[in-house]
Amino acid sequence: MKKIVCLLSVCVLFVAAVFSLVSCSSKEETFEEISSRYADVAQNADLSDKHGTGNAEIIISLGKTAVFNRLVLRETTDSITSFSLRIPGSSSPFYGNDFIGAYRYCSFPAVSTDKLILTVHAEGEWSLGDPEAYYIPTSFAPFSVTSYITAKTAYSLTSDASNPTDVFNIIYSAYLDKDGNVRLPDYFIDDKRIKGETMLSICISNIRSAYPNARVIATVLGDKEFENDGLTLQERYSFAFEKKDFLSSSLLSFINDYALDGISFDYEYPVSDRDYALFADFCAYFAKNLDKEKLFTAAVSAWSIDGKRLNASDLECFDSLTLMAYDDNTDSHGCHSTFYTAFSQLKRLKKQGVPLDKIQLGIPLYSRPLDGSMQSAVYSEYADGLPMFSNTSYAQINGETKACYFNGRQLTTDKTSLALDIGLSGVAVWHYGLDSRDPSLSLLHTIYRAIDDK
Repeated sequence: MKKIVCLLSVCVLFVAAVFSLVSCSSKEETFEEISSRYADVAQNADLSDKHGTGNAEIIISLGKTAVFNRLVLRETTDSITSFSLRIPGSSSPFYGNDFIGAYRYCSFPAVSTDKLILTVHAEGEWSLGDPEAYYIPTSFAPFSVTSYITAKTAYSLTSDASNPTDVFNIIYSAYLDKDGNVRLPDYFIDDKRIKGETMLSICISNIRSAYPNARVIATVLGDKEFENDGLTLQERYSFAFEKKDFLSSSLLSFINDYALDGISFDYEYPVSDRDYALFADFCAYFAKNLDKEKLFTAAVSAWSIDGKRLNASDLECFDSLTLMAYDDNTDSHGCHSTFYTAFSQLKRLKKQGVPLDKIQLGIPLYSRPLDGSMQSAVYSEYADGLPMFSNTSYAQINGETKACYFNGRQLTTDKTSLALDIGLSGVAVWHYGLDSRDPSLSLLHTIYRAIDDK
């Protein structure tokens, strides 16, 4: 009996040790693309308080004066609802935002100091981990900004458009029928019917006139229903993918007829393993027939790349992948597309073997209500009431006033900086028509300022 008790005690101690190791190693680590290349100047930092309740001011002592433009913060409790950073002697914060959570990457113009004052506002008890700080200089790696743009927005685009972008991806302008033909939907503008072919031609002409240096591609597929053939979107796409030769020819003709710089797939809702297999097989086939100067891109969700549905090898045929890091990951606060959403989904894709330099991080130019409903509010309509360090605003949703979560200017800066620092191919915004036309508020201008500040 004593032997049994002793054995049980050893087992309990072993299990406890294992859980302790798991707990210690489970913290979110900084991407090695950052931590292995740049010195952590906060390695010996001391926090005046690591634990507390409610609002507090914490002094972060670095031990010596250092220059840095990135700060990593971690919280084990997820209680902090907003925070800010300032240098002792200054009354104004140089950085602020909402949740810290399991991992927060803060980006700002370089500061030189031996101490920081971290002010937190929290609901209940909070607990902080060790910070990290880096100085990350200018990057010269290729990095592009893609703007999804609706056909209606492109149709009304004028030559004095000022919000910058490198690539335009026209959406809702083309789809497939079950036989593999590329179809162009007709539109009604000012009560006048415009044929699909005319509509797309005008869209492309307007973009090229306003942005002569931008590349123009068009999305095929997507979730908008244009056909009335008794099939679901998924059934229709899979029928088309089975006709590889014909569909490939249709897409190549489509690209050539409209002098497009490439094509994109938005394939969000496959159902079966067979659907995924048909999609992957066709994409590999089509890429071999496509001129190497043309872009072949796709929008993907992190959950669909898990080795069971799609794997990294299925995606090698694409020049870039837009990670739709929004909508599907509403956090415990009811917020969609937070910083942690982007960080964790990028980690997930990297773990599955997707090269980071193939990924564009998707950033939404719209909000979702904190009540979890799927309606949206447009950033441009609320931008002037959204302070630099804020993401939440009250918006009118179907006649109701609701608290909504946007991606504000600082959050957009943080996401762009992370994308730059870990070597993504760029960022992509959904979509161009939702952005503010005020350069000081525009999220596209914010993205380019983050790139230029590097």
